[in-house]
Amino acid sequence: MKTLNIILVSLIIPVIFSCGKDDKNTEYADDKTETKQEKTDNVKKEQNVDSTSTMKDSASSEKKTGNNYKQDFENEKPVAVITPLEAGDYNGKTVTVNGFVADIYQSEKVAYLNFIEKYPNNPFTAVIFARQFSDFPEIDKYRNKKVEVTGRVSMYKGKPQIILNSPKQLKMKQ
Repeated sequence: MKTLNIILVSLIIPVIFSCGKDDKNTEYADDKTETKQEKTDNVKKEQNVDSTSTMKDSASSEKKTGNNYKQDFENEKPVAVITPLEAGDYNGKTVTVNGFVADIYQSEKVAYLNFIEKYPNNPFTAVIFARQFSDFPEIDKYRNKKVEVTGRVSMYKGKPQIILNSPKQLKMKQ
């Protein structure tokens, strides 16, 4: 009986002393649990980073040629002619996308040409910012038409897009 007590005590004591121990290398499931508010904040941060990087990419492209993106575009040759569904595979590359414009949405700041399906089910978007609206006076004529868009693919909110800075980047197909 004494031996049994000694064995039990020798097993229990290390367990008791290890219970309150703070092990910084151990991760617990509860440590990774986010509240709904934290998830929302993280998504907003990601969206802001995507938006900021898209704007910075566009701005840096303009700076490359002395604030003349149109000239830069004309000198850059597409590496492939693709469908809107393939555009995500060409992030950072200049391509020509052939596809159907299912819907066009325009606000004061931006216009979106949504390909294949209406937003949010569209797999690809051509984007025109307000500073370029005068270069694209009749974008509604592209609704429900097959078009060709050429430019550098970037990602925004997980979807591929091409930012249009010149009317030469957008052509109606037959």
